[in-house]
Amino acid sequence: MSDTKTDRRKLIIFASIICICLIIGIVLIVRGFLTIGWVNDQLDTMEEVLNRSYGPLLYILGTFAFIILQILGVVPVILGPLVYDQPQAFFLTMIGVNIGIITTFLVARYFLKDYFAPKMEASRLNRFTKRLETNGIMTMIFLRLALWMFPPMNWAIGATNIKIRDYIIGSLIGLTPIIFAIHLAVSRLKTINSTRDLLRPETIAVLLVFLAFLLTVIWIRRRYFSTKETQSYEEV
Repeated sequence: MSDTKTDRRKLIIFASIICICLIIGIVLIVRGFLTIGWVNDQLDTMEEVLNRSYGPLLYILGTFAFIILQILGVVPVILGPLVYDQPQAFFLTMIGVNIGIITTFLVARYFLKDYFAPKMEASRLNRFTKRLETNGIMTMIFLRLALWMFPPMNWAIGATNIKIRDYIIGSLIGLTPIIFAIHLAVSRLKTINSTRDLLRPETIAVLLVFLAFLLTVIWIRRRYFSTKETQSYEEV
């Protein structure tokens, strides 16, 4: 009985944390802050601030905040290559993003696992949770490629029995090509001043690589995470 009460208390605390984060994020977005449009309007000021000695740390903390507050994580990912050169932007973005998704995972692991993990194993999600337990790294790679930093996924995976090591390694590998592709595309788009620039071989190559990457993500999502496939497995 005491364990049940403890689990319920954890659920209430977790729900409160999520509500607070969502409210803060929604208020900021509704008021026009922390959106791509706002970032674009403030780009000159941000570039000046983020290039100071404390700028990289501020960028990492900002990226972390976007993820924790359930705001679109793509905003700081796009901002990175607009402010820093490509290697530095990629390095800082990977740090901020991974700190954010690992923190959300660990919070969910502490508050949700004891309550939800047994329930998921006893439900139709058992096949999926078993895959996370036995082949966590590959499953996380596919999930990241298909869903990227989708906030609810971070919480949901934290409620399973996946190994922390598998979650971190799989997320790192899965997010690397996505963030690299976005940074490459943004860096190239920065240099486009006219329609002629769009016809440059290197620009076309970047666009084709990005398109191929998107098609690969769509294929992986349909191949490994489609509803039809899940139903066929259940019938077998």
